[in-house]
Amino acid sequence: MCLRWQFATPAGTVAAATARCRLPGWWGRYTLVGVEVAEAGPPVQPDPEQRRFVICGDDSLAYRLADELTNRHSGQVTVILRSRTSRYGRRIARLPGVRIILAERPDVDAYQAAQVGSADALALVDRNDVANIEAALQAHDLHPTLRIVVRMFNTSLSQGLNQLPYCTVLSDGALAAPAFVSAAVGQATPRHGLRDGTMFVAGRHEVREDEVVCGLAITGYGEEPEVLPAQQQAADLVLAAVAPWRPEASRRRPMSHGYPLGTIAGRVWRRIRLVLGIFSGLLLGAAAVLALSRPGTTWSQAFFDAVLATLGGADVEPTATGVEKATLVVLTVASIALIPFLTGAVVDAVIKVRLEVADGSLPRRASGHVVVVGLGGVGSHVVEGLHGLGVDVIAIDRSSEARGVSAVRELRIPLIIGDASRRETLLAASLPTSRALVVLTSDDVTNLETALVGRAVRADLRVVLRLFDGDFADQVQRAFDLTISRSVSYLAVPFFAARMLGHELEAIPVARRVLLVAETTIGERSILSRLTAGDLRRPGEAWLLRLTNRVGSQLPATVADGRRLRPGEKVTVVATRAGLARLMAEAAARPDALRHIVPHE
Repeated sequence: MCLRWQFATPAGTVAAATARCRLPGWWGRYTLVGVEVAEAGPPVQPDPEQRRFVICGDDSLAYRLADELTNRHSGQVTVILRSRTSRYGRRIARLPGVRIILAERPDVDAYQAAQVGSADALALVDRNDVANIEAALQAHDLHPTLRIVVRMFNTSLSQGLNQLPYCTVLSDGALAAPAFVSAAVGQATPRHGLRDGTMFVAGRHEVREDEVVCGLAITGYGEEPEVLPAQQQAADLVLAAVAPWRPEASRRRPMSHGYPLGTIAGRVWRRIRLVLGIFSGLLLGAAAVLALSRPGTTWSQAFFDAVLATLGGADVEPTATGVEKATLVVLTVASIALIPFLTGAVVDAVIKVRLEVADGSLPRRASGHVVVVGLGGVGSHVVEGLHGLGVDVIAIDRSSEARGVSAVRELRIPLIIGDASRRETLLAASLPTSRALVVLTSDDVTNLETALVGRAVRADLRVVLRLFDGDFADQVQRAFDLTISRSVSYLAVPFFAARMLGHELEAIPVARRVLLVAETTIGERSILSRLTAGDLRRPGEAWLLRLTNRVGSQLPATVADGRRLRPGEKVTVVATRAGLARLMAEAAARPDALRHIVPHE
């Protein structure tokens, strides 16, 4: 039966919806065939000044994105979920002002219930790439001018979507990878250039003072760096107008490793050490028998006779006693088995090592490298990032079918298929001589177990750990003194939010924080139109990098503090997440809209 209705719940009023329905399951909740409409929190009165966003997903990225758009950008958010009783479904439902639509998948009914046609943007952040593609195409067919942001793990599948107008494809793994790379190499942030090629991240000692555009952070003391400090001269990490180096000029040093014969010898020894121990005991026993049965024979002579009888075959001695004859027979039989066994063990080890050399999976003895555990969507990007910086890598994954295995083999990076939480696997990756261990699997327990095993192998090892639960990450860092990078969703959310708002961002990871470089246009009668350039130099929040006037001329970051900003001009800033949210709100909002601005981090 198809009905159109409007009904009230204890939580608030649900907008009218059309769908096929059954009878109500209990008071305050109607179950639909395909779509279920629910409400989280008190009723929210529509505000024509607020932007509306729709999110399809049920994981940490969907939760953080809903929180970001609601609390930092004062948007009205509707989330399409499969179940509000799931782990993140419960968290999303508790966000104040967020409207919930329950549906198995985002289809026409779900889009209508969410009123996608009147939304500013739609985010499809499900973990299923194919489902996201199908949902994006369907949303585009319904609303061709709708801004759509799609999360994709396999970016090779996104070629068709990139051709759609108003559609942006983002990989959260690729967006988060630079933060893990910087932690692995022991820098507050990797030395790299911004995409436009005009500014570069560098240490202050690497550039001249007149080339410094902005001081990014003071990283020399404390647990967390001080970002965008008021004392700009004290910042040791800066944005510079020229590059102190060029990535293409850096030369990769060859991995320091032992010749494969060392690996062959190790494997041969593991195979034959028990047999050699048995033969050694047999020789000692035979030497003792010969020494005791031959009066006047020294122990050294007896051992010499036993070795010759084993390796060269025994001579017939008619005058030998029965004990001597039995001993020589045993040694002769043992010699027949010894040589073939040793030959087979050596040949087997050589063949297996040569096969591993051919497919790039030989765990060679290395030093100064980074061990990366987990080759999923994030791990593969981290491996590629480290390789691009010229850092040697050894990769580990449980499965040979993992997403990043093919990329690792194309780069000829040594690969170990095994359980990284086992000490033997980490030793095979030469962990004691590595510079860092980066653990990036999708399981918090496995990641922590691997990190602790790595610390047991080497107490001073730098460990970069991916944990999904932020509170748990802080507890682990305090208890075990591990280097914790924030979750992938935390690092990727600013990019998804900015694209939904129609902006492009670039990230600069600084330890566990992220600074964002963005450009925004000053709106007519906006708050920024009443401010000056000096008002955009906000310590700990935002710092002006460049000002572009209405005729396209670029003014440098040193523009005078008293220079007034004008509508239509573009400002380029580096900011924290909260600082950028405030700046975007000021660029679009009227002076009486200050209540919508959220200044906290």
